[in-house]
Amino acid sequence: MSREEIRQLEKMIEIVARAIPKETAAAKLYDKTAKSSVREMTRMLFGKLHSDAREHEQKLRATLNILRRDLVRMRDPKRAEEEAAAYAPSQEFNVNIRRTMRISKDLKELANEGLSVANDPSCLAMYQRMHEMSSEIQQLAEAEVEKHIDADKWN
Repeated sequence: MSREEIRQLEKMIEIVARAIPKETAAAKLYDKTAKSSVREMTRMLFGKLHSDAREHEQKLRATLNILRRDLVRMRDPKRAEEEAAAYAPSQEFNVNIRRTMRISKDLKELANEGLSVANDPSCLAMYQRMHEMSSEIQQLAEAEVEKHIDADKWN
């Protein structure tokens, strides 16, 4: 690969690496705002912004890992081939984590719809619990993604 291609990849890595802390800070701000909001609609809005920012942060981290791997491949193709051969396990667990995240997102959306039309206290309680559970599941899945990214097992 040309030196220019390597420089371009290094620049992309720098941009993504700088974006991650900003996305993390935004997610924390949205979460804090959602939790401190008195109005349900504001809580839901900032909860969604928090969820979107966390998802974007995860995508940035995954992108950063991919870019870093590409840079290693560009600098040392032989080493990259050896590493790929040594690490070729099935990553079905990543598919399951992605499915879990989609399901928790769908569950949260259903809970939010239910909260808007709940017609009695027991329905309201059920939808509130669904919302809480979906958030807990999402946080667990996000933590697993972080662990997999750190262990270079995320694709």
